[in-house]
Amino acid sequence: MAKRVKVIVTSDRYGSETSGLELERAMIPRYPELDIDLQGAPSFNEDELIAIGQDADALLVSTREAVTRRVLENISNVKVVSRYGVGLDNVDLDAATEVGIVVTHYPNYCTAEVADHAMALLLAVNRRIVEQDRDLHDGAWAKYGSATGGILRGPVPPLRQLTLGIIGFGRIGQALAERARPFGLTMLVADPYVAPDVIEAAGGTPMSLDEMLPKVDLLTIHSPLTPETRGLINAERLASMKPDASIINTARGPIIDLDALTAHLQKNPGARAALDVVYPEPLATDHPLYTLPNVIHTPHSAYYSEQSVITVREETFAGAMDVLMGRQPRTVANPDVLEKVDLAPREA
Repeated sequence: MAKRVKVIVTSDRYGSETSGLELERAMIPRYPELDIDLQGAPSFNEDELIAIGQDADALLVSTREAVTRRVLENISNVKVVSRYGVGLDNVDLDAATEVGIVVTHYPNYCTAEVADHAMALLLAVNRRIVEQDRDLHDGAWAKYGSATGGILRGPVPPLRQLTLGIIGFGRIGQALAERARPFGLTMLVADPYVAPDVIEAAGGTPMSLDEMLPKVDLLTIHSPLTPETRGLINAERLASMKPDASIINTARGPIIDLDALTAHLQKNPGARAALDVVYPEPLATDHPLYTLPNVIHTPHSAYYSEQSVITVREETFAGAMDVLMGRQPRTVANPDVLEKVDLAPREA
């Protein structure tokens, strides 16, 4: 007889109990060993997560659900929390390990998409693509004719003469470096957790963050959000940068002190920022960043392609099913938990 399990999707991205879970439902026949009761229950606070976790065997969570120690200590029936995506800053891994809940995620999610998006923003900033588009919509061609120099709001230096700083050199940072290298940029990399020879093999020069910042013309952020990186780019570090340097952030909003960045961009009109992520999200409509001409915004969309969304949903569901069938998922974010739970090793 198939083992009866309840699987609850708490993310509001994929709909309610009666809509939005078609992809997950289509995967259920792949697991005949399980009698799967799949439900959608978008949950936005600790109490809601605790309530739905009382009789759930697996929770599939996204970015906005805070899976805190209090939550984890009060959902004793849950065997696995499977995270849609890469980041784990909203899940207390230590607490999950202590209570014997496996946490799995999909580290390969949207690597290419985010690197593509970061490179697109870098090019848009350097070539002033968004500024020129806005100005032509406002009649700049009628006013200036074909005089490019009269339309441009500032200089457009060739990328081959510029220095790119990369913060974080994991999968996405390395993918960005691969895309940037053919443009002839000098690449400096700050990541104390990556061996210098890995950085050098990718065409970069390893440096400490504070050594690197004054040297860069363009800065792109690809580090995870941790206690160490929260507020990493603050007023002091912004002041150490060139007054016309540009910052691209496709990682996590809280890595940059947004108030400090706003003040920096107001003080230095030659500086620019291209932000796919901010904190909080969404940014209030009256936020001063919207009024600054030296800022490009995208709506936390760097992760997105139709295929990336399909893949992450499949991998997230599969990771949870692995645990419910008694085997190790492809990725265990809290490996020490394996000392507390009996899961068969994954076959090669």
